[in-house]
Amino acid sequence: MKNLRRIDKWMVMMAIVCVAFLTGCGKSAKEGEDVPDESKDNKEVVTKSAEAQDESESADVDEDLPEGLDSMTSGLAETPITVSPKGAKTNIQDFAQAFCSQYDRFDPNEKILKYFSAPKTYDEEAELYRVESDITNGYIRSFLLTEVGRLTQMCYWNRKNGHSLVGVFMENGSENSKSENVFMFYDYDPKTNIMTPDLNVYKVVEKVALDKAFDEYLLELPREGKDIVVDLYTDNGEDGNDVTEKTLKWTGDTFTLVAN
Repeated sequence: MKNLRRIDKWMVMMAIVCVAFLTGCGKSAKEGEDVPDESKDNKEVVTKSAEAQDESESADVDEDLPEGLDSMTSGLAETPITVSPKGAKTNIQDFAQAFCSQYDRFDPNEKILKYFSAPKTYDEEAELYRVESDITNGYIRSFLLTEVGRLTQMCYWNRKNGHSLVGVFMENGSENSKSENVFMFYDYDPKTNIMTPDLNVYKVVEKVALDKAFDEYLLELPREGKDIVVDLYTDNGEDGNDVTEKTLKWTGDTFTLVAN
């Protein structure tokens, strides 16, 4: 009996040791398993999310960059424009409607079209643009109501051959750099109702306006009278500009520079 008790006691002790050993092995096995590194995964997710957000913001910035005026008026010198007069005689609004419809991506042109669609309800404060349409003097202007110069001017002259010369000047100003300016002149044939770029007149004005001796220029198309005033600007190094004014006199067909 004593031997049996010893055997039973020995067996019990062995059983306890085995359980303890197995328990320890089980714990060690769990501690040794490859547990996902949650902090590492979370860090990667956050990094990827941040990169995706940066890319998205970068794309938004690129989309918000203003389009250049040269790009918006690409092909200006080669593109004839068809006019659809609303009355017996073509007027400045007919010319402006045709031109601005062709180049409506420029805000001042888009505002002219909006004004034409409902002139009595056009709200310049809401649109931030004023539109001045003077049919009697053959002149129209659309300009931004801020210190930044952004505008479209148009007028026309009657030619001796029964055609009209239509002039356009657009300024796309900026607070931090010089303005981007574009101009063009068109010969309008009332028999065909087509405005064709007049490059001969363009070159006469270009020679004065794009003088390399000056940094910048503006054209003042006539609302009254018939002559074009060209303002030429030179940086004076004192946060300002010196202005030289030149006049292009209407001859009945083109322009000639008035001697100072």
